[in-house]
Amino acid sequence: MLTSRPGRKAVTAFQALAIVFGSSVAFGPSALAEPDKSPSGAPAASSAAGVSNAQLLDDFTHYVKIAQVVMAKATAEAILARSLKPAEFLGLVEENPQMAARFDDAYRRALAMPELEGVAASLNGLYEEGRRTRARLPAEIDRNIALLTRDTRAQLIGTDRLKEAKEYAVPQLLEAMQNAKEPAQRGAAQRMLIDLGRDAVAPLTAALPHLSAQSQELVAQVLGAIPYRMSAPFLYELLSTTTNDRVKAAVRRAIERIDGSVPADVNVGDLFRRLGDDYYSESRTLTSFSGEAFQPMWSWVSGVGLEPTAIRTEVFHEAMAMRLAEKALALTPGDQPALSLWLASNFRREIQTPEGYDNPAYPPSRRPAMYYAVAAGGGPLQAVLDRALRVRDTLLARRAIEAIAQSGTGPSMWAGPNRPLVEALSYPDRRVQFEAALAIGRANPSSPFEGSERVVAILASAVRDAKSRYGVVVARDLERQQVLRKVLEAQGFTVVAPARALADAASSIAAIPGVDALAFELSGPATADAVDAARVSPRLRAAPILAVLPFDEMNRLATRFEADGAVAMVREGAADEQLGAALAQIVKKASGPAVTDEEAARYAGAAIDTLRDLALSRSTTLNPGEATGSLITALGETKGELRQRVAEVLGMIGEPRAQSAVMDAALSAGGDEQVKLLGIMSASAKRHGNMLEARQIDRLIELVEKGTGEQATAASALMGALNLPNSRLVPLITSQK
Repeated sequence: MLTSRPGRKAVTAFQALAIVFGSSVAFGPSALAEPDKSPSGAPAASSAAGVSNAQLLDDFTHYVKIAQVVMAKATAEAILARSLKPAEFLGLVEENPQMAARFDDAYRRALAMPELEGVAASLNGLYEEGRRTRARLPAEIDRNIALLTRDTRAQLIGTDRLKEAKEYAVPQLLEAMQNAKEPAQRGAAQRMLIDLGRDAVAPLTAALPHLSAQSQELVAQVLGAIPYRMSAPFLYELLSTTTNDRVKAAVRRAIERIDGSVPADVNVGDLFRRLGDDYYSESRTLTSFSGEAFQPMWSWVSGVGLEPTAIRTEVFHEAMAMRLAEKALALTPGDQPALSLWLASNFRREIQTPEGYDNPAYPPSRRPAMYYAVAAGGGPLQAVLDRALRVRDTLLARRAIEAIAQSGTGPSMWAGPNRPLVEALSYPDRRVQFEAALAIGRANPSSPFEGSERVVAILASAVRDAKSRYGVVVARDLERQQVLRKVLEAQGFTVVAPARALADAASSIAAIPGVDALAFELSGPATADAVDAARVSPRLRAAPILAVLPFDEMNRLATRFEADGAVAMVREGAADEQLGAALAQIVKKASGPAVTDEEAARYAGAAIDTLRDLALSRSTTLNPGEATGSLITALGETKGELRQRVAEVLGMIGEPRAQSAVMDAALSAGGDEQVKLLGIMSASAKRHGNMLEARQIDRLIELVEKGTGEQATAASALMGALNLPNSRLVPLITSQK
């Protein structure tokens, strides 16, 4: 038996090892859902069946404290295998007065031990969920409100527990504050709402327009005493609508405490839109329950009062931004920034909605986001695209471009002060580049503009290598460079020469069409500095980043990188599989799935069709001739119908090298393909005349002479289209007997 304190029954080493090696206990939510089973179907931790839950928890905290990692992990897994409900685990921690402090200490120690980090986080998640669930129960809130008017110790307990309930305590506190029959409780509830601070603001402002004048006055006093700028739009709105002098005076005092003064010319719609922008940016101050799966969205229900609707955190901020943008539009229907905010939020809601989730804030009966976007027209959509480019939201940028391509008109697509569609041609993600170039190319600009020279080059690139993905590795030594390189290559990235510093990779980055993923592993703060440097580089500012960091650096940088949305942090020493999983997740989140063969074919087909249309229109602004070199290369790399379409575009370009390339392709082809390519050459000859070399003419005459069937006829037609001298034709006639 391992050493333990006197009088303490410990899990034996045999039991612990049986738990470790006889178990396949999963970590995370699946472990909490149901016990893992052994091959025989019995619970995996059956060897610990005779040990109580309290004893296992006691053992866990003890083994963590003395750094017995294997034993600590075994006991933690045994607890998780029992699938305790959060409330049960909370009771387990709290039944012993000393256990709460011991468990907290063990949890913090375990986070510094990679082997225990996962199981410790799962146990702590149970504990925190138990605390949250209990604190938010209506009956528990009522009990804690009652404590506010008792002795000092009871008041402290009630205050702490209500603060733990946060927003969920507000509806009952609001009722208590309005209870004229209990003046002591009324005053205590008002003070408690003020103590809740910003956690009271969202529900109180949702209730404010629906309360009696007397209650509005009380709520205004609370909001002014907090004070928090989120309240301002709602207070200004009430000031402009109420006819009650006492309410007006209370609201003015509240606004003065928040803003310092009460300007007469405030645009209330602007205030709602700005608050919506703050929600859209997912400000931490507007996220009450960070790290939780759901957030409450408050509404006033007639006859019921304040009611929260649970919204998945992934789409909560978008729901609030849309609600506030709608408020702004109701007050100022012509508010174009509010309209673009609503459109952007609706696109992001659609992008970020978890699969299978029915969003109560946007039920399936409502139309898809694209319906409203294309109806809005070019101006608001350009603003959506501008927002997406500024915040490096690749998926939103693609949705905005798709909508602009459908409803944008003429010069408005590439003219103006910001020109986001033109800026998108230089965006790091090549899907965005392709789609922006296609949108502009199909609109066929009649006059040049700054950046127009990139359109044809991008379209030609889409024909050649739409599926290629490029990665950059920057690591402190050759060994780590090779590890990260293999991780990227395993996921289909073409990795340029690894470097020891981002600056050393500059020439390699300049030589590729775009950077689709970055992997950094440097010493200490140098990795964070490299991420910052990448974000100020036009070529890298939106690229997904895998940052490998020491454990303490991960903790320090968590908040900083959380706002980026395209950075995945992985602890040093993580296995290749963990690195690969983190990379795949962040790339998918930032850029979407890798381009499939089918998508690449669609991009290539759309690009060559656009180049063909430009050639037919004889565009001088977007001249397909600028892509001649790339198209000649593509002619040798493609096959089938796409190859013929590339040849058709080359045939329309009035350059000898273009026509010569098509002729070489025709001469080297056979069967039906040769017949079609000869037909394309005939069209080119009629359009531009004869630009072929003598060797190619000789080969053509030979084909006319020796060919049969459709092949010979197509070759003869080309000969006629080239308008060759009769001296080349007469021998063919006279030689036939």
